[in-house]
Amino acid sequence: MITPIYASLLGLMLLGFSVAVIKARRTFGLALGDADNIEMKRRIRAQANLAEYAPIFLILLGYAEYNGMAHWAAHGFGFVFLAGRLMHGYSMLSAERYDGEKLTANPVWRIRGMMCTFTSIGLLAIIVLIQGMMQHV
Repeated sequence: MITPIYASLLGLMLLGFSVAVIKARRTFGLALGDADNIEMKRRIRAQANLAEYAPIFLILLGYAEYNGMAHWAAHGFGFVFLAGRLMHGYSMLSAERYDGEKLTANPVWRIRGMMCTFTSIGLLAIIVLIQGMMQHV
């Protein structure tokens, strides 16, 4: 099975993003919320965004693999999704610059990361749907 590899890697990434949130909470003295602090908001959203997209990706990858997806294809989807989440996280945590709440530059890494995320989830959803329909023909 390939899915557990990517579940583990994404779990470790989530822990890393969670540590970034915890460090920021200590730095800014915040026990709850973001106190309208842009740095705190960035860290919270990087963590939450991963937590929002990873579960559906892993469910779809697991179903696709269970239904016979080739190992190379499962690794391909896993790599693209993982790379996308790394790009998005890098953008949110390091690369983006703000003037107050206004983004001052094109968030190219976030855009690329979301393209990888959406492509992986979208194609896997279609593949799993087709696999399911083919089983009932």
